[in-house]
Amino acid sequence: MTRPVKSPFRAVFIMRSRYTEDCLAEALIRGVRQYVILGAGLDTFAYRQPSWASSLRIYEIDHPASQEWKRERLEVAEVKIPENLTFAPIDFEITSLREGLATAGFDFRTPSFFSLLGVTQYLTIEATESIFELVQSLPQGTEIVFEFIVPEDLIPADEASVFATLASFSAERGEPWLTRFRPAELETKLTGLGFSQVTHLSPSAANERYFRGRHDELAAWSGAQMMRAVV
Repeated sequence: MTRPVKSPFRAVFIMRSRYTEDCLAEALIRGVRQYVILGAGLDTFAYRQPSWASSLRIYEIDHPASQEWKRERLEVAEVKIPENLTFAPIDFEITSLREGLATAGFDFRTPSFFSLLGVTQYLTIEATESIFELVQSLPQGTEIVFEFIVPEDLIPADEASVFATLASFSAERGEPWLTRFRPAELETKLTGLGFSQVTHLSPSAANERYFRGRHDELAAWSGAQMMRAVV
């Protein structure tokens, strides 16, 4: 089955990676020295990392089977594994994120950066909150940047059918969308957990920052938005 995504939707993937990596570069200046990619999937940052990332210890977190498949694909493609990358296979039905990170050699005393892209809609609210709580427990300067899906009533009509198709496709594959967030409520939740800085990248802000002046169809979508929270 062909994945039912309209070509302009690729802007979501482009923007979320660019924004995350911009935030990571800023965090590095603050003293962050560990980068945890949650639900890493086919994320390519570690294999195309810029020179400024060489001081980072990068952890790719994913389900053991998914991570094994990725490593096989990397080997077939003859992609070299960077020396600063650690694979951390974690089955969350058996092992908590904290336990899995500890096993992988993660230093809980060091300011760190977490990304969570294309994942929150598949998690329960409780699971998402447990990730936020772990990040918030880490040293000052630690940060998480993540993508989230907003409720249907916040999605414009011209986007609604695309997101409905995506949600249906995921459900058919046995991966239903479980959680959506309202931006204002999410900001309040993160502030209440103790994060000192919470920033919502709205679609208008994303368009101004990344897509201004374009003459093609690439633009930020309202259905998938970005948030960053700093300890």
